[in-house]
Amino acid sequence: MALSIANGRGRIADINVTPMADVMIVLLIIFMVTVPRLREGAVANLPEAAHSRVEGEGPPVVSVSASGAFLIDGLPMLSLDDLAAAVQSALANRADKTIHVKAEAGLGYSEVGRVLEACRRAGAQSVALVARPRLRSGR
Repeated sequence: MALSIANGRGRIADINVTPMADVMIVLLIIFMVTVPRLREGAVANLPEAAHSRVEGEGPPVVSVSASGAFLIDGLPMLSLDDLAAAVQSALANRADKTIHVKAEAGLGYSEVGRVLEACRRAGAQSVALVARPRLRSGR
Protein backbone atom coordinates (compact mmCIF):
# COMPACT_ATOMS: atom_id res chain seq x y z
CA MET A 1 0.00 0.00 0.00
CA ALA A 2 1.20 3.46 -0.75
CA LEU A 3 0.46 6.48 1.35
CA SER A 4 0.17 9.97 0.04
CA ILE A 5 -0.74 13.27 1.59
CA ALA A 6 -3.44 15.21 -0.22
CA ASN A 7 -3.43 18.96 0.37
CA GLY A 8 -2.59 18.55 4.04
CA ARG A 9 -5.99 17.01 4.91
CA GLY A 10 -4.50 13.72 6.04
CA ARG A 11 -3.30 10.47 4.62
CA ILE A 12 -5.03 8.68 1.75
CA ALA A 13 -4.34 4.98 1.36
CA ASP A 14 -4.04 3.77 -2.26
CA ILE A 15 -3.37 0.25 -3.44
CA ASN A 16 -0.52 0.04 -5.91
CA VAL A 17 -1.87 -2.18 -8.72
CA THR A 18 1.27 -2.11 -10.87
CA PRO A 19 2.82 -5.30 -9.38
CA MET A 20 -0.50 -7.10 -9.70
CA ALA A 21 -0.78 -6.05 -13.36
CA ASP A 22 2.78 -7.28 -13.97
CA VAL A 23 1.95 -10.68 -12.50
CA MET A 24 -1.24 -10.93 -14.56
CA ILE A 25 0.62 -10.11 -17.78
CA VAL A 26 3.24 -12.78 -17.04
CA LEU A 27 0.50 -15.34 -16.35
CA LEU A 28 -1.25 -14.38 -19.58
CA ILE A 29 1.96 -14.92 -21.55
CA ILE A 30 2.56 -18.30 -19.90
CA PHE A 31 -0.96 -19.47 -20.76
CA MET A 32 -0.66 -18.17 -24.32
CA VAL A 33 2.47 -20.27 -24.79
CA THR A 34 1.31 -23.46 -23.07
CA VAL A 35 -2.30 -23.84 -24.29
CA PRO A 36 -1.42 -24.46 -27.97
CA ARG A 37 1.12 -27.05 -26.83
CA LEU A 38 -1.57 -28.86 -24.85
CA ARG A 39 -3.82 -29.07 -27.90
CA GLU A 40 -1.09 -30.74 -29.96
CA GLY A 41 -0.74 -33.57 -27.47
CA ALA A 42 2.41 -35.28 -26.39
CA VAL A 43 3.77 -35.77 -29.89
CA ALA A 44 4.30 -32.49 -31.70
CA ASN A 45 6.97 -33.40 -34.23
CA LEU A 46 5.61 -36.11 -36.51
CA PRO A 47 7.66 -37.47 -39.41
CA GLU A 48 6.65 -36.44 -42.93
CA ALA A 49 5.08 -38.77 -45.47
CA ALA A 50 4.98 -38.28 -49.23
CA HIS A 51 1.62 -40.02 -49.60
CA SER A 52 -0.86 -39.51 -46.80
CA ARG A 53 -4.58 -39.04 -46.29
CA VAL A 54 -6.59 -37.21 -43.67
CA GLU A 55 -9.10 -39.29 -41.79
CA GLY A 56 -11.93 -38.27 -39.49
CA GLU A 57 -12.97 -40.06 -36.33
CA GLY A 58 -11.22 -43.37 -36.31
CA PRO A 59 -9.35 -45.95 -34.32
CA PRO A 60 -7.70 -45.36 -30.95
CA VAL A 61 -4.44 -43.39 -31.18
CA VAL A 62 -1.34 -44.44 -29.25
CA SER A 63 1.23 -41.64 -28.89
CA VAL A 64 4.92 -42.11 -28.06
CA SER A 65 6.87 -38.99 -27.14
CA ALA A 66 10.62 -38.48 -27.39
CA SER A 67 10.84 -38.76 -23.60
CA GLY A 68 9.41 -42.28 -23.81
CA ALA A 69 5.94 -41.45 -22.44
CA PHE A 70 3.01 -43.50 -23.74
CA LEU A 71 -0.51 -42.15 -24.23
CA ILE A 72 -3.66 -43.68 -25.62
CA ASP A 73 -6.22 -41.15 -26.84
CA GLY A 74 -4.52 -38.53 -24.66
CA LEU A 75 -4.49 -40.56 -21.44
CA PRO A 76 -0.99 -41.20 -20.05
CA MET A 77 0.12 -44.77 -19.38
CA LEU A 78 2.83 -45.68 -16.89
CA SER A 79 4.16 -48.82 -18.57
CA LEU A 80 3.81 -50.97 -21.66
CA ASP A 81 1.64 -53.41 -19.69
CA ASP A 82 -0.77 -50.58 -18.82
CA LEU A 83 -0.73 -49.52 -22.47
CA ALA A 84 -1.52 -53.06 -23.63
CA ALA A 85 -4.43 -53.30 -21.18
CA ALA A 86 -5.81 -49.95 -22.34
CA VAL A 87 -5.49 -50.96 -26.01
CA GLN A 88 -7.25 -54.24 -25.28
CA SER A 89 -10.16 -52.46 -23.58
CA ALA A 90 -10.32 -49.84 -26.37
CA LEU A 91 -10.58 -52.57 -29.01
CA ALA A 92 -12.97 -54.80 -27.07
CA ASN A 93 -16.20 -53.43 -28.57
CA ARG A 94 -14.88 -52.50 -32.00
CA ALA A 95 -15.24 -54.57 -35.14
CA ASP A 96 -12.19 -52.89 -36.68
CA LYS A 97 -9.15 -53.90 -34.63
CA THR A 98 -6.92 -51.10 -35.97
CA ILE A 99 -4.65 -48.89 -33.87
CA HIS A 100 -2.95 -45.68 -35.01
CA VAL A 101 0.51 -45.00 -33.58
CA LYS A 102 1.94 -41.47 -33.42
CA ALA A 103 5.67 -41.56 -32.72
CA GLU A 104 7.87 -38.49 -32.43
CA ALA A 105 10.16 -37.94 -35.44
CA GLY A 106 13.67 -39.19 -34.75
CA LEU A 107 12.54 -41.73 -32.16
CA GLY A 108 14.45 -45.00 -32.45
CA TYR A 109 12.76 -48.01 -33.99
CA SER A 110 13.38 -50.09 -30.87
CA GLU A 111 11.10 -47.81 -28.80
CA VAL A 112 8.42 -47.77 -31.50
CA GLY A 113 8.81 -51.52 -32.02
CA ARG A 114 8.10 -52.19 -28.34
CA VAL A 115 4.85 -50.19 -28.63
CA LEU A 116 3.87 -52.00 -31.84
CA GLU A 117 4.49 -55.36 -30.17
CA ALA A 118 2.41 -54.36 -27.12
CA CYS A 119 -0.46 -53.36 -29.45
CA ARG A 120 -0.25 -56.68 -31.31
CA ARG A 121 -0.30 -58.61 -28.02
CA ALA A 122 -3.36 -56.60 -26.94
CA GLY A 123 -5.32 -57.78 -29.97
CA ALA A 124 -4.69 -55.14 -32.63
CA GLN A 125 -4.90 -56.78 -36.05
CA SER A 126 -3.68 -53.73 -37.93
CA VAL A 127 -1.35 -50.95 -36.83
CA ALA A 128 -0.99 -47.73 -38.85
CA LEU A 129 1.80 -45.23 -38.27
CA VAL A 130 0.64 -41.60 -38.32
CA ALA A 131 2.71 -38.99 -40.18
CA ARG A 132 2.13 -35.42 -41.25
CA PRO A 133 1.82 -34.73 -44.97
CA ARG A 134 4.94 -33.50 -46.74
CA LEU A 135 4.51 -30.00 -48.13
CA ARG A 136 4.85 -29.95 -51.89
CA SER A 137 7.30 -27.43 -53.24
CA GLY A 138 5.89 -25.59 -56.29
CA ARG A 139 6.00 -28.53 -58.67
